[in-house]
Amino acid sequence: MSPVLTAVITVCILIGIYGVAAISLNFQYGHAGLINFGVVAYFAVGAYAYAILTAPAPDPDSLDQYRWGFEMNPILAFIIAGLIGVVFAIISGWPALRLRGEYLALTTFAFAEVLQAFLINVPQVTNGTSGFSAVTQPFRGDLSIPYNVFLLIVSVGLLLFTLWFFGRLEDSPYGRTLRAMKSDELGVTAAGHRPETYRRQAFLISAFFIALAGVVYVIWLTIARPGSFSAEMTFYVWIAMILGGEGKRWGVLAGIVALTVLDELVGQLPLATVEAVQLVNAAQTFLTGLLFVIVLRWRAGRAEITSSDTPLDDVQVTA
Repeated sequence: MSPVLTAVITVCILIGIYGVAAISLNFQYGHAGLINFGVVAYFAVGAYAYAILTAPAPDPDSLDQYRWGFEMNPILAFIIAGLIGVVFAIISGWPALRLRGEYLALTTFAFAEVLQAFLINVPQVTNGTSGFSAVTQPFRGDLSIPYNVFLLIVSVGLLLFTLWFFGRLEDSPYGRTLRAMKSDELGVTAAGHRPETYRRQAFLISAFFIALAGVVYVIWLTIARPGSFSAEMTFYVWIAMILGGEGKRWGVLAGIVALTVLDELVGQLPLATVEAVQLVNAAQTFLTGLLFVIVLRWRAGRAEITSSDTPLDDVQVTA
């Protein structure tokens, strides 16, 4: 396989993975109004859960510090890892979802930092800073196609399913109630709905898909280490969502495509010195931020005061 084709496949795999996370975040923020700055935490929980569930039993003669490896079937581990992401969302969401706005953002960010400390300082579970290498790749060696093509099919398939699922959810009475709640919470409450319940459900559903994206990511990377899940990943997804427009699935996907292609193009530059690499990385960060500011200014200039997309009349009244 040619290097160019390999690079294109890698970009498409990353678009699929980050696209799932961004569309899930879009449902949390664009429809439920939840400011989640801890996206990477649910991503990491899914990745580490899969790595631990499929890891072999620890060898007493090795330098590994973890005590549990379950050697589980990868397909079953994939599903359970997503559910573990939901469990973590329940634990973190119980106190966090009582807050609003920037307080919710700070709390979710704090949970992500606590998880990062846990990954480093509890080696009995996570193997510390070494993490897990050679993470199990399902069907490796059993396929008639290159493995990166298989991962491309998996990541794009998960992305398409995520787009379809959230599309159906957003167009359902549940989704219309969420949108109405974002603009007129008092009116939705008067109609007999409990906003706290809707927010909690939106939070848990999105966490499940973000955790699944983390599983695909760790299968592609084959390494689960604390350094692979930094706060930069959270803001990468946030920037893509803002660029595409919150509440717009296809716009968010376009934002992810633009950022991922830009990132990979910069990564392919032939750089000969460490100083050149540092300069290009700084320029990349600057250009991404500049693009972010330009889009925000452009959207602010075009913004108009309009009524809610979901009038309260469309919300079903419950007893």
